[in-house]
Amino acid sequence: MLRAVFFDVGNTLILASPRFWLLPFLEERGLKPAKDPRAAALEAFRFYEAHHLEARDLETALGLWREFHRRLFTGMGLEAHAEALSRELVENWKNPRFWPVVPGAHATLEALRRRGYALAVVSNWDATLPEILEVVGLRPYFQHLSVSALSGAAKPDPRLFHEALSALGVAPEEAVHVGDSEADLLGARGAGVRPLLFDPSGENPEALHRLEAVLDYLP
Repeated sequence: MLRAVFFDVGNTLILASPRFWLLPFLEERGLKPAKDPRAAALEAFRFYEAHHLEARDLETALGLWREFHRRLFTGMGLEAHAEALSRELVENWKNPRFWPVVPGAHATLEALRRRGYALAVVSNWDATLPEILEVVGLRPYFQHLSVSALSGAAKPDPRLFHEALSALGVAPEEAVHVGDSEADLLGARGAGVRPLLFDPSGENPEALHRLEAVLDYLP
């Protein structure tokens, strides 16, 4: 019997692609990337993944985000503006416009809560995540947050899932995990939790493309 649903955050509950939050920010300032923003984003996110476990407090986390943004803007060919823009974004890190929620997230989480499921976040993120989830209105849905920087383990390490299972008091076979990456699949399976692959871009034919579709897989 299923009793719990876990969710990744980046590209599962919050849209991470720059086209949803960064490009509008640049357009408002009359700026346009001179280089491929997708390639720049991939490189910046690699840097973030390599260092996010160190960001266990807000000061360190915000420093990490500032460097992330600086690398992102530099990779886009906006070197002359990189420092000022990264500083502006970090100063406004609690603005929900920079953390666009995936369509259907609120409705899906509310429906799961009504059905009686226990809900947890299992995410590779830094110390800012609890407050980010608060400002976008998602925090109240979750009984537990397993955040890699706060827990000391990152997916695909199954320890992050074991923490959520223990916190909710459920067995691995009583939970499913919704996420967008290979780390989500491997980490969930390593903990004995069934994964559901999600792709908000609609590009992966093996993944769910609408978050509400999760409800069709659960009793």
